[in-house]
Amino acid sequence: MDNNQQEDLLALRQKNIGRLFQRASRMYSETAMEMIAQNGHDGLTVYHTALISNLDIDGTRIVTLAQRAGMTKQAMGQLVKDLETRGYVSRVPDPDDKRAVLIQFTDLGKQFLQDAYEVKQQIEADYATILGDEGMKTLQRLLYQLLDHPLTD
Repeated sequence: MDNNQQEDLLALRQKNIGRLFQRASRMYSETAMEMIAQNGHDGLTVYHTALISNLDIDGTRIVTLAQRAGMTKQAMGQLVKDLETRGYVSRVPDPDDKRAVLIQFTDLGKQFLQDAYEVKQQIEADYATILGDEGMKTLQRLLYQLLDHPLTD
């Protein structure tokens, strides 16, 4: 493969829509985590959001969290342990099954949710400044349209 072919291949890899989605998603996540850290939630990573974003307000079993996040029960258990140590979640008996436990948000975890919501609002406001209100509405509409029509079944 000569230099021109390599440059063409590199350009194709960088400019495809999948790469753009990936880069935009990463930028959003990194920005959100930086802003969340500025709100006093230091040490949390995007990996922690696999648990936080899948945890129901009234609590969720680890196996359900793992299924929702698309990860193993053991990996989710590690996230629970880490967030439990940090004070964001706790384990409580499942009232429907005394053998099981539910993972629930602590007061700090609920504060995180509020702070994260405000961060998301700020990022969306920043995007609207960049894209304009109509551009932001168009972006949201197009993303929903893509999500409503998966290419594979």
